Amino acid sequence: MKVKLDENVTAAAVALLAEHSHDVDTVPTERLTGAKDAVVMEACRSDSRMLVTFDVGFGDVRAYPPGSHPGIVLLRISDQRPDNTLDLLRRFLSQHSLDDLAAALVVVSDTRVRIRRTAL
Repeated sequence: MKVKLDENVTAAAVALLAEHSHDVDTVPTERLTGAKDAVVMEACRSDSRMLVTFDVGFGDVRAYPPGSHPGIVLLRISDQRPDNTLDLLRRFLSQHSLDDLAAALVVVSDTRVRIRRTAL
């Protein structure tokens, strides 16, 4: 799966996702730091990259309904320090395949994972 890490996700997650055979790009390497959400999402769409972010704006299904994008993984955790973020991503990746979550909105919290897919 092709993935884009938002500017608010630790850069150390690049190596973790690469270990799971994902092609990883980041918002900062594309010089999109500070860009509006719509610009970041358009970059994800044009590259067919799932977005991993802490930005709750991407969790708005009215603006970003499942099926209208390559996928969004929204991290909603209380402790966003890099080590905690990496631990959460490790647990998430050990239980879920990003390929199976294409075009879905996935909200990963401290205690659960919610997946919202397109309506059939």
